[in-house]
Amino acid sequence: MEKVILFNTSCVEEIKKLFAPMHLQVIETDSRQYNDTLQNIANGKTDIIYSNPFTGKVPDESLILFCGISGKKLDKILFKLRNNKNINVTYKAILTPSNSGWTVLHLFLELAKEQAAYNTMQKQENTP
Repeated sequence: MEKVILFNTSCVEEIKKLFAPMHLQVIETDSRQYNDTLQNIANGKTDIIYSNPFTGKVPDESLILFCGISGKKLDKILFKLRNNKNINVTYKAILTPSNSGWTVLHLFLELAKEQAAYNTMQKQENTP
């Protein structure tokens, strides 16, 4: 099933309204799930909340994780997100076989590294 998983997102209702016509399931996460794998969260397994809940500091950034969404539909979704000024999300990612075993915190870390590398590259390109 096509779904979108939200992490630390403040504009949940706006996102639900935007995605409702597209028949996307929107899942809000609990910060206690941040020790769990992306695959477990996507599959609705919440056992880790009770066995090994995350109790640390939640990242300040927000994240939308897209699961099982085709290329053309994903393009439409990203276009709609870009054009909706009421929705502000720091990171957008896709669940893949490579990252499905990562924890939520691992994904946040990887996305922060990618953003830092991109920013460094942009600065170098704009420096005479």
